[in-house]
Amino acid sequence: MTGLLLISSSLIALLGMTLLMLARIEPGHRHIGDWGWSHVCLAAGLALGVALVPPDVHSLHYRVQATVAVVLTLASIAFELSGAARYVGRVWRWRRTAPLFALALVLILAPALVDPRYGVRVAATILTLGAWTAAAWLWRAGDGPERFVALLFIGSGLVHLSGPLLDPLARSAITHVLGTYLHSVLAMSLILLSVRRAHQATTTMQGRLHHLYEQSVQGMLVVREQRILFANPAVRRIFGIDPARDAVPEEVDRSRYLSGDAAAAAAERHRQLLAGERDSVEWEADIRRRDGSVVHLRGLSSAIDWPDGRAVLELMLDDTERQQARIALERQALHDELTNLPNRHAAMARLDALTALGEPFAVVSADLDRFQLVNESLGHEFGDALLRAVAERLRSALPPEALLARLGEDQFMAVLPGVASAAQVEQARQQWQGYFDAPFVVAERPVFVHVSCGLACYPEHGPDGAALLSAADVAMHRAKQQAGTTVLAYAPEMIQRARARLDIEQALGAAIAAEEFFLEYQPKFAAHSRQLAGFEALVRWQRPGVGRVSPADFIPAAELTGQIGALGELVLRRALRDMAAWQREGAQLLPVAINVSPLQFRDPQLADVILREAAAHGIEPRFLDVEVTETAAIGHLDQVLPQLAQLRAAQVGVSFDDFGTGQSSLTLLRRLPISTLKLDRSMIDPLPEPKAGAVVRAACVLGQSLALQIVAEGVETEVQAAESERLGCTHLQGFLLSRPLSASAAQALLPAAG
Repeated sequence: MTGLLLISSSLIALLGMTLLMLARIEPGHRHIGDWGWSHVCLAAGLALGVALVPPDVHSLHYRVQATVAVVLTLASIAFELSGAARYVGRVWRWRRTAPLFALALVLILAPALVDPRYGVRVAATILTLGAWTAAAWLWRAGDGPERFVALLFIGSGLVHLSGPLLDPLARSAITHVLGTYLHSVLAMSLILLSVRRAHQATTTMQGRLHHLYEQSVQGMLVVREQRILFANPAVRRIFGIDPARDAVPEEVDRSRYLSGDAAAAAAERHRQLLAGERDSVEWEADIRRRDGSVVHLRGLSSAIDWPDGRAVLELMLDDTERQQARIALERQALHDELTNLPNRHAAMARLDALTALGEPFAVVSADLDRFQLVNESLGHEFGDALLRAVAERLRSALPPEALLARLGEDQFMAVLPGVASAAQVEQARQQWQGYFDAPFVVAERPVFVHVSCGLACYPEHGPDGAALLSAADVAMHRAKQQAGTTVLAYAPEMIQRARARLDIEQALGAAIAAEEFFLEYQPKFAAHSRQLAGFEALVRWQRPGVGRVSPADFIPAAELTGQIGALGELVLRRALRDMAAWQREGAQLLPVAINVSPLQFRDPQLADVILREAAAHGIEPRFLDVEVTETAAIGHLDQVLPQLAQLRAAQVGVSFDDFGTGQSSLTLLRRLPISTLKLDRSMIDPLPEPKAGAVVRAACVLGQSLALQIVAEGVETEVQAAESERLGCTHLQGFLLSRPLSASAAQALLPAAG
């Protein structure tokens, strides 16, 4: 009997080992391993608890061995339930179930200590319940094969029940023969069921993979020696192969789709992969489709085992749209869409490349004059058409090796290779001058365009592209100061002047805040008597660490930077402060003239500010004189007229400065509420020439007819003074009579208050 029990236990253990071996083959199916351990534990439990049990049921040896057998048997049922649960997809957690099996162990061992037969009965009951629970799970969750295994689990439970029924200690041969047979069949069935489940999972996975590569937009291609061994539908779409009309691409020569360079690169890539030199290679290539069109591919290649040897797997995407978008973006980044010329980025890259070569060349910076006026008067579409016409003329006129680019709205740049000598520079300058002689025809309308151009040479005027373009721009801006189309070659003093102008503009704001400016007073004398009649306040800038800065430099800078208003208010306050000091010292005030910039009239409160400041300093308005130029009057007439009228109504004098330099002076004399006419020094300087005298005489007659004071400016000789008096000037001003004076020196000339 013992031998039979050991044989049955060994057979069950062998079947359990078979399941464990299958579990190693299919590690993803954990239920196989659970069922394998269930049979191993059951075989060990039967061997220790039945076949090899000691005859003395009251000995310590028996109790220890029986306890181990019970533990193994409970482990068997636990693994049996775990396998069934995992097979049907139920959640199984050992931490939660371990207390239940510990309780079952206590329920078995406790009565067994009293009488082993009681322990056998409880154990048989627990084993039966476990088998039937597993059967219930498989029956509800499965079909025919699972339900057959469920019936075997039910039979296993019946065998467990038959043990104590046929023999108090479950040693009946019938029980063990039936158990051996049933568990053998169960083990074989579990093996087949597990194999079936593994096969189903493999088939499902294969189906999913097949669906993935069939539906994938990514091309999958297996290639060996340029021959296509496998291609999914995405590759067929990429290559332009229609399965309904064209041959299936397997065993098709791929070289027909690749250009020479691409084919050579693919061959080298495949050689490296098949030789094991590289694990994978990323690549990009253009291929020809069946219809002759070209698509851009981006892919990843690696080696793969194929049925008849090693091959190369290529994963690829049609990247044509992204490639075209990238090319379009690059073109947009480097080209001007309006004129189809290279833009600033491309031009600077070309300049840097040329400077790296070290060969001489010239850079021309060309800017259209008054182009904004074209846009405002004729429209932006007309302006765009004009820019295209300019670009086309320059492109056709320049030599093929030259580069023409558009840098900004109306600025062009040309790079002229080989221009080095002075003669070549002069030739290029004259050619550019001639490019704009003829009008441009836009919308059947001839348009004359004037251009200001600056020319700089490498390496004389700069070591790199940025420095060269900067030098050409400096020369171009200098050319803008001249009328008509002008082309100037760069000279070092140009940048010095530009830097000085920038330095003044940058320092001006701080200088106004720190009140680094002071006033000098140019006396004005009555004609014939040569008695003092007033002063003109002249602003001066004594810049710390630099010295005196010319008004010809800082006044335009203040106008360009919008700081002329702040400077004008400073001059007004300083003049009024000096006049108040003179008045406190007991001097008799005479009118002081203050120059007002044209831009100051943009402030509609200018007249109010002048009158308010005069009142704040205790100065009567009649002792102030505002000098306005013809430029201010013409350019801002609507703003100037009401403010001058307000000042004249308050008895502030108004002088018309620089008369004789404008074009509309006579009309303005009639319209402006002025009290004084100041003849520009350009009219006085030629005196006593007859023609110059005739002009001065005419101006004086005109001024006298309008009851104006007439001031001759720039009187430097006695001859000029006498001739000005003879011709009708009422006042004289110039170095002959007095140079500009400090505030204290001017005060010394004033008569004492009566």
